[in-house]
Amino acid sequence: MLLSKLCQGPLVVDRTERGRMSEVLQSRILDAFPRSFITRLLERQLALYQQAVDHVMRDQPWSEVEAVVLLPYIRRALWETELRRAAIDCQLTPVDVPHVGQNATCVTVRAKRLVLTEHFVSGPSEFVRDAESRKQNAGVNRWLTHHVDPRLLIAPPPKLDEKPIYVNLLHGGVFPTSKRSDLEIDPSACFLRLAIPAADSKEYLAGCNWSAQELLQNYAGDEEPAVTIADRALPVVKKKSAS
Repeated sequence: MLLSKLCQGPLVVDRTERGRMSEVLQSRILDAFPRSFITRLLERQLALYQQAVDHVMRDQPWSEVEAVVLLPYIRRALWETELRRAAIDCQLTPVDVPHVGQNATCVTVRAKRLVLTEHFVSGPSEFVRDAESRKQNAGVNRWLTHHVDPRLLIAPPPKLDEKPIYVNLLHGGVFPTSKRSDLEIDPSACFLRLAIPAADSKEYLAGCNWSAQELLQNYAGDEEPAVTIADRALPVVKKKSAS
């Protein structure tokens, strides 16, 4: 009877088990990505955003309409470049992977069987834009749904350090919507997070969406990172992103 129920769909994992899994997965992230990698991206975030705005909005020959259209593409290009450089400097492995549609490439950072990609989103809990490449990437997380449930009868569940995991680096903030508006990015509106998507690529695993500040506080050692951006806003920006 129990086996037949197991075959009907995912099992419900209680809060205690989810909390334990969240802690173990966070430890894997901290072990795979050095503190300097997250600190660098956090400290560079505002400058990258401001550079994108200045490039398309200030003293450019195109109109306001073209500026608004170009902004997400310039922002994405700056972030992908910075992500690649940060990975190299931190002795991680960046790989340029083409999207399924062959219309763009995506920088993936690989470290100790974790695979990370970056995405601009409208809010800290918003799921990344739908894409076939991201669905394929998230498929490796399918085993996480069942991993901690002791009722699996076919085989022992894999340990959390034995299989690859796909991670999303989420970032966002409030951007100007015209060339005539205030072109300065407000640091308090910015956020940077690491989240683990569920295998169906529709939501993040419960308890697995951490702010950069939270992760930095949990690294071992006494080093205090120089962080310039506080993750305290819940912005809602225009969902017109190229990443």
